[in-house]
This record gives sequence, structure tokens and C-alpha cells, in this order.
Amino acid sequence: MKKIFIFLAILGVWACQEPQADETKAISNVLSSPVRMQIDSTRIVLEDYVLNYHKIDSIGQNQAFHTNWNQGDNALVLKTNESFAPIENLRIYLDGQTVDIPLFKSEKKMQRLLLPSKEPIENLFIKGEFTNWQLKQLQYDAKNKTYVYEKALASGQYEYVLQIDGKDQADPNNTLQKSNGMGGTNSIWKIENNKGEAPFIELTSNSDHGFIINAPEGINKVLVYNDAQLVFNKQVSKTQKQLAFSPIAKPKKGRSMLRIVAANSNGRSNDLLLPLQDGKPIEDPKLLTRSDFHSNVLYFLMVDRFKDGNPQNTKKVANDSIHPKANYYGGDLEGILQKIESGYFKNLGINTIWLSPITQNPEGAFGLWPDPLTKFSAYHGYWPISNTKVDYRFGSEAVLKKLLQKAHAQDINVILDYVANHVHRDHPIIQANPDWATPLYLPDGTMNTEKWDEHRLTTWFDTFLPTLDFSKPEVVEQMTDSAAFWITKYDLDGFRHDATKHIQLEFWRTLTKKIKNRSNRPIFQIGETYGSYELINSYINNGMLDGQFDFNLYDAAVQTFANKQSFKQLAIAVEKSLKYYGHHHLMGNISGNQDKARFISYASRDVSFTEDAKAAGWQRVVGMSDTTAYKKLELLHAFNLSMPGIPCIYYGDEYGSIGGNDPDNRKQMQFEGLNKHEDRLKKQVSSLIKKRRNNMPLLYGDFRWIEVSDTHGVAKRRYLDQEITLIFNTGNTDINYKNHTVPPMGYAIVKN
Repeated sequence: MKKIFIFLAILGVWACQEPQADETKAISNVLSSPVRMQIDSTRIVLEDYVLNYHKIDSIGQNQAFHTNWNQGDNALVLKTNESFAPIENLRIYLDGQTVDIPLFKSEKKMQRLLLPSKEPIENLFIKGEFTNWQLKQLQYDAKNKTYVYEKALASGQYEYVLQIDGKDQADPNNTLQKSNGMGGTNSIWKIENNKGEAPFIELTSNSDHGFIINAPEGINKVLVYNDAQLVFNKQVSKTQKQLAFSPIAKPKKGRSMLRIVAANSNGRSNDLLLPLQDGKPIEDPKLLTRSDFHSNVLYFLMVDRFKDGNPQNTKKVANDSIHPKANYYGGDLEGILQKIESGYFKNLGINTIWLSPITQNPEGAFGLWPDPLTKFSAYHGYWPISNTKVDYRFGSEAVLKKLLQKAHAQDINVILDYVANHVHRDHPIIQANPDWATPLYLPDGTMNTEKWDEHRLTTWFDTFLPTLDFSKPEVVEQMTDSAAFWITKYDLDGFRHDATKHIQLEFWRTLTKKIKNRSNRPIFQIGETYGSYELINSYINNGMLDGQFDFNLYDAAVQTFANKQSFKQLAIAVEKSLKYYGHHHLMGNISGNQDKARFISYASRDVSFTEDAKAAGWQRVVGMSDTTAYKKLELLHAFNLSMPGIPCIYYGDEYGSIGGNDPDNRKQMQFEGLNKHEDRLKKQVSSLIKKRRNNMPLLYGDFRWIEVSDTHGVAKRRYLDQEITLIFNTGNTDINYKNHTVPPMGYAIVKN
């Protein structure tokens, strides 16, 4: 492979428009997350990009937008002009240094959804992706006898339903519909793209002196960033299909990241991302470290259900009202430590372990399930009565520190599941400050529980779990200090944050700022939000989270791989994720989690898509009726491990643990006695993980669908001169793509 320098000068007319930043005084060692502009004006929180924003001297001027900023303020407002291109750059000056931020033009336009109706309909509402699934009342146009909903939206497909007298239903005037995966049907509002094709760019090496951007659709603008410094910004009048680059002197020492994004009159291209070492692209994945987040493969385990390493700390709740499935099994940190030392994670290929919450939880019985009638223990860890103490049933400070030491010795990260949204009613913090909880009752007298979308920032999970009121600064300070404690006290590598969307943005900004100020190592933060792409993305940038779990993509994958829906719908979901989160995002691509029935049980039809999966897990034994489900789960793993994002394996999915929803999806981990199907799947998953981690195109390559039908999809990922073809077959017959035959429910990952 040819070695090439990356600090670049574009040949010919592609000259640098802005002065280059002093490479030795980089203000940030990470890329600036792009700002997705609104139609008119956009508010930017400067602290997201510059921790000490008071030191900012000035904001760079650009003819494409007007800036409104009072020196010392934490917010900058940009108002776009007609000349604003699909990509622009914002430059911030401070202490002789610069921070550059990509600006992406809004693709939204005002759209109108029309619903003909001869007469007004009482209590008619709409909710969907474009409302964050909150109810919005429709307006009736009596003259045209039509209900109208208006919203600024980009082209694409948006799911929605109507609600009449409190009941959800599909839009009877819209034949474009799809299953919601829960026995119901969503309508789809399809907004066509009236422009031509936006560019897709690829990068190839040119010679020992540079490389080439290939753009078949043509580009007339390119931005190149090295970390938070813009090194090129040039626009030309004539579109070009190929651009050559050559090196310049003084490459940045150590690790940095290079991002390239381009545009033409039809829109913005995909982005290209290259990790650099001393200014040279990394071409051998063995040079990556566990701090290179794009190379992470997560493994989520529930501590109590993984392995009992120390029977002395096992303490079931002595209460006959708790069904054995909802009581403690005895898993602990020592059990995890033993599996680290035995090489279980290393052999599987895992390089990041995600621990379920380990803070102290109560000892009693709480909640209620009607059939069978049972209460619950806090075995799962999500009901904290302390935010800084290790639950004695899971271990001690010493055991946790040893676990981290042993994991790091094997180049394995450990991230902690942290609960900030709520506490148990016995938590001292709520006992001393009852006014720190949001109201349990709404103004109309109804109980504010499980109102996930209507009252997402105040709703309680249950009556014994007060939600904290993060509109109060003192609550934000207390809880962010408690979270940051885990990073300063222990050598943890990051967080999985519970119930992200139920907490105000100020909490996440404050926590991330404290983490950056108090730690001297990379900290990975990933959140949990069920909702629209736009809502999920609103929590992701330099000042908040690195990514969130892509539940929308998972739901589409389940329907395609387990329910035989068209592969085209999955391809659309992939494109939508790339559009919202970027082509090199850090979203989590899951095989399952603790709040969903096991994928394999849907695939085997032992759990139906039309039933209550939680009731199924309680009321019958979920078996394995169709062993082809193992191939379907393998196909899901192959998909997750070859897509952009961070693959995340839920414990037991490596061999195909079966079950309905909670608690049937939280069985005891099985290490011995696997049957032939389970053993084969586990070996295949390990092989897939290692293939991903040992191929740069699967970690940092661009991604593009080449061919998509109802029954198969073909994609390519390219990193410099390395290319891999991905072939997925969900049909009933073999498919052949360029001499590669793939059987039904099969896949191929082929180096070109």
C-alpha cells in the first residue's frame, strides 16, 4: 500500500481560501460536529466547541451568513443569506488560535399534508416522526373540505398515524403504509426530492505524493478539516468530477482526524473520514487503539444475569410477592472479572464492555405485574438509592478497580450504564429535597407516569421512581457531579446514559464539560432515546453525547430479517440514518436490548409481532420452533458488523438466547452446554467481529448501496484503495452478484 501524507494542497485552481491554522496550537484534538442549519436563523451554543468561550476574540465573517454575537455570550445566532451553499464554514478566533465548524445548509421546505374530509371530525389529531410522536391538532379548511398539516421537512419518508377519539389509525386516504412492528399500521408521508442527485465522493491514492477525490456527479465546493482546523475551503464555478491533492510540510504529530465533505448545486455529499498518525492515513487496523471509538464493538451485559463469581454477596430479596424471574440471580463484578481473565471477551473479539448500572439499589419489592401477580426486585440496577456507591450485591470498589485494570490490560474498554433521570423514592437526595422531583400529577389531575412523548421531560417511570426536575440548576449540578465522580474515581472509559430524551439538554452539556475538565483521557458517551431522528440527533454534538442507539434502524432490521419485509425499507432506514447522523457516525447498531423481546424469538415465530411480548414471556415458555432463526440472527449480526456505526451485542445474542420481553429477555447467561446451532452461531459471530476489526473499510470506509430489491441488497465500503462488497439475501432463492453466490438468508463480505 502506498504511503501518503495528508496535510494537503489542492492542485491547480483549488487554492486555500482562508489562512491555515497554526498546527502547533490546535485548540481541539477532535473534529467539530457539524451544525445543521435551520431554514432562517440558527442558534449555536459556543461552549459546545470552546469550553472557555469567554476567551473568544471574534467570529469569522462570511458573505453567506450574518452573525449576531455579543462578546462573552455563550450563544451565537447565524442568519443565512441566499448565497449560502450546501456547505459553509464558521471560524472562531481565540488567543491566536482557531476553531472551525462545518455548517450544513437546511434541506427543509414547508410541506403540506392534505386529508380530504367532507365534514369536520371531532377530536382529530396527527402524530408521527415529524411531531416527535406528540399529538398535534389538524386545521380544517372548510372551503376546500380538507384537513391540513404544515411542517418544514426535507425530502424523505415519514411515518405517522391519525388519532380519532383517542384511537390511533392509519390515514385512510394514504395507501402508502407499513407495519409498526407491534400489530398496527403506520402511514407514510413521502416527500419527493425535486432536485438532481447530490454528489457521492470517494477517496483513492494517487501516488506517493497524494490522492484523488472521485465525484461522478460532479462537485464545485470542498471543505477539508484536520481535527477542528479547516485546511481547505474553495468554491469554483465549474463542477469537477475528480480532484487531485498533494502534500505540504509540517504534518501534525500524533493522532488526528481528517474529514472531507463536498457539494454541488443539488446538495451536500457524504463525508470521508480518515484517522491519521503523524499526518499519515492509518491503513493497518492494528495501529488503532481502544480510544479510536469507530473501532469499538460493544457488548452489553446485565451484571446480575451474567455470572456469579462470588456467592457470598448473593442476596435475593426475601419476599414471596416476587416471582423468581424478577429476583436476584447472583451475577456480580467478580463473575465478569473471571470471564475477562479467562479470555471470553478477547476470544469473541469484543473491545468494549458495557455494564448495566452498578450503583446501590433498594432491597424491597416494588411495582406490580398482573399475570402472574408479582412485584420486582431491583436486580437490574435502574432504581438507584445512591449514585456513587457500588451495590454490595455486585461487589466493591476494589473489585471494580481490578476489573478495569484487567480489561485494559487486554485493550478492552469498560463503560458504565448511568441513571440520572430518576431515583428510587428511598434515595437520600429526594428524601432531603422532595421539591427536586417533577409533579406526579398533571394539572388535569391525571397521573404523570409513562407519558414518554407527551410529557417526556417530566414523566415518571413508576410511582416509586421520582423523576428529577432538571430545570432546577441545583439538580443539574448535583447529578452531573455524581456522574463525573465515576470518571474521576475509576478508570472507566465512558457512559451509556439511560433515558436520555427525558432529561434537558443543559444536563448533558454540563456533564460533558465536567468530564472534559476533570479527565485527561477520551471518554465515550452514548445515549438511549426512542423517538424521531431529529430528536435523537439533537443530543449529539461536541458538547453533549458522541452518539445514541439507533432504534429506528434496529426496528427496520427486525422487520426485514425476522419478518420478511422488503429489503428496500431497510435500505431507506440506513440512508436516513446516514443523512441525519453522518456517514461516519457513532450510533449504536444493536442486536437487541433489555427492553425488547429477543430477535431470534421473533425470527422463529415463537413470539408474534402482533402480541404483547412481555406477556408472552411471563405466561408461557418461549421455545425454538424454527432453527432457521439462527441464520436470521447471524444475518442481523453480519449487517450490524458491516454498517457505519458502533455494533452492540446484547449478552446471549452471540449464541441465540431466546425469550419474550422483560424479564424473559434477561435469562442467565449460558457459557456451557450450547447446542450445535448455538455453538455455530457463536463461532460465526466471533469471525464477523474479527473481520470488522481487521478491515479499515468496515471501520472508516464510505458506504453506498449499489443494488437493492425486495429480497436483497448490495453495498460497497471503500477506504483509500481498499474496498469491500457487502451482499445480503433475505429471499428464498440463491442470488448471484459478480460471481458471488449467496444462499437464502445468507450474506457475503467480500474483499475486492
